[in-house]
Order: sequence, then C-alpha cells, then structure tokens
Amino acid sequence: MVTGADGAIGHRVVAALLSAPDVEEVVAVGRNVRAAAWAPITAVVDTRLTIAPWSLDDPRLETVVVAATALLLLGPRGGLEIDGTGGAELDVSGTRVLLNRLSGSSSLAFLLVLSSALVYGARRDNPVPLTERTRVRPNPSIPAAMERVSLERVCSEWAIDEGVACAIMRPSVVVGPENGAWLSRSPWSTSGLQVSDRTGPVQFLHVDDLVTAVDVLRSARFNGPMNAAPDGWLTASQVSALKGPVARLRLRRSLAVLLADLGARLGLAPGDPSMLVASSAPWVVANDALRSLGWDPSFTNEEAYVDSDQGGFWARLTPRHRQELALGGAGAVAVAVIAAVVGVVRRRVRGGL
Repeated sequence: MVTGADGAIGHRVVAALLSAPDVEEVVAVGRNVRAAAWAPITAVVDTRLTIAPWSLDDPRLETVVVAATALLLLGPRGGLEIDGTGGAELDVSGTRVLLNRLSGSSSLAFLLVLSSALVYGARRDNPVPLTERTRVRPNPSIPAAMERVSLERVCSEWAIDEGVACAIMRPSVVVGPENGAWLSRSPWSTSGLQVSDRTGPVQFLHVDDLVTAVDVLRSARFNGPMNAAPDGWLTASQVSALKGPVARLRLRRSLAVLLADLGARLGLAPGDPSMLVASSAPWVVANDALRSLGWDPSFTNEEAYVDSDQGGFWARLTPRHRQELALGGAGAVAVAVIAAVVGVVRRRVRGGL
C-alpha cells in the first residue's frame, strides 16, 4: 500500500513497485489518483493495481489493506517541495487513525515513513555531515520540521508495539522537474530574498534517486532512521553560480523572515517563510548507511539542481556547458580586445605613414 500516490514521489514509487518481481499487488491511495495514471505499465499488470482515492482516516481503507505486507507512507502532502523543503501539511492525525485500524494485523511486516533530514535542525553548530546517530533537534520556528518529528514518533511507537520493521527516511532537499517552479523562487536557489549571514552547504536529492532509495529500504525491510542524499554537497556560492545572474536581496535573518511572512500574507510571495531559517544553516547528511545497502545515486547535486531549476536558459544548461560558455565568453572577450588593439595599432601606423 502506497499513500500519497497522486504526488510526484508516490506516482514514481507505484510505477517501480508494479514492475518489481517480488510485489503481487499495489494499493495506491491518494486524493486524485486515476486508474490510468501508470499507463502503459498498468496495461500489462493492471490486475495488480487497486485504486483507493480516499483520505487516510477513511474507514474503507481498513478492508482494502487487510492483506498488505508493506505500507509506504508518502503522503498526503502539499506538493513535492514538502519533502525536506517546507510546508506543514502532513496528515499526522489521519496517519494515527490508519495505523490504529491496522493494529493486530498479522500480514503487515514493514512500514516506511517519508520524513526529512530537516528534523535534525538547521543549526550553525551542526556537524557536516550529519549521520543517523545524530540527535534530532528540530527548530521550533520551522513548522515543517516539528510536524515531521511528530509523524516519526507516531509511526515508530506504533511499529514497536506491533513488532513491525519501521524505516524512517530522512532525505535532504528533494527536487525534480515537477517542483522546478517552486525551486526557482525558493531560498535554496539563492535568488530573491536571502539571509545575509547564510552559512553552510546544501544538498539536492533528485526525486528519481529518492524512489530507488525507497525501494532499497523496502526490499531490505530496513528498521530505523535512514538518511538519503547524493554524495557531497554544494556551497551557497556554487549554487549561485549554477543559478546564474539573478536579482538577490540579502537581509538579516529576522528581517528577512518578517518580510517573507508579510509577502506570504499579502499573496505576493507564496511559500513557507520559515524556509529562510531552514536555508540559513547547514543540515546536510551522510549517505554511507544507505550506500551500504546497495543504493547508488544517479544524480549529483549539480545535476539534480540543473534538472529541476526553471530559471531560464542558463539554469537549463549542464554545469559543464555553463563552464564551457563562460570560458568561451572569456575567450571571445580576449579576442575582441586583441582585435581592438591591433586595429588601433594599424591606424596609428597608417597615420604615421
């Protein structure tokens, strides 16, 4: 059973499960799921797909998932950017109701919860990188982090009582083509309103790599917290270089958050103002534990960002092409200067003659 199947992450996870040889049936739960959403895959294995367009606390789900051996809690949530990057729209109460209805199930053996590395807290004194052994210290000023801590606690306590393996997935900032519009105006892109004393690196995990990580944990029936992130990280200056020339306004954190909150209230700057706080301090994570299970990311931080950012022509170029264009531009300038100097010399020589 996959909740949040109507989202970008859930949609991809369902598609992967439908093609997995060890999966007999997939129950896709979402608010706007469609039977033909996974075509042409479902044209081949449509008998393995059950559509459930209900909320998590819908009593009908109790009979739908009675034979489920694995439950993947990927939503509902308010969009792809919710995963590690903002928004307090998780259905914690609905999740609690659903789990209570599953209590005593003899078939369920595995539970996966999509949380965020943001639960470690965006703090100046964070080690770089954070490991799964790091204490959870969410910022009270970031509702998204506090809500995820509550979700983790509800699921972990239920799993312990029921004797079910529970994987708590904590990804870094998740990006993909679907949330490119959000990314281009978010503080993670270093454009627009920024915190002037922003410190620390950032990681961009491509949604496709998150999906493969989910499947690795499902196959391993992993139990415990697990970070998910690409290798390494990017500094703010590196992200700025990838973003290209854009307007930026840097203010003290308190003033920047106040201005962002005012903009959100007036509808001028949609988004979660607390993400300015989240982007102002490091919370990058190590991926050694996930790699030890056989996971291998397909995208680097740079590639994930470029594939997602919708900031115009410059943003759509690969880092290599941007570097080549930059070098080419510098070369063109040098040639132009040399040509100008030669022209001046020739005129002077001719004038002397």
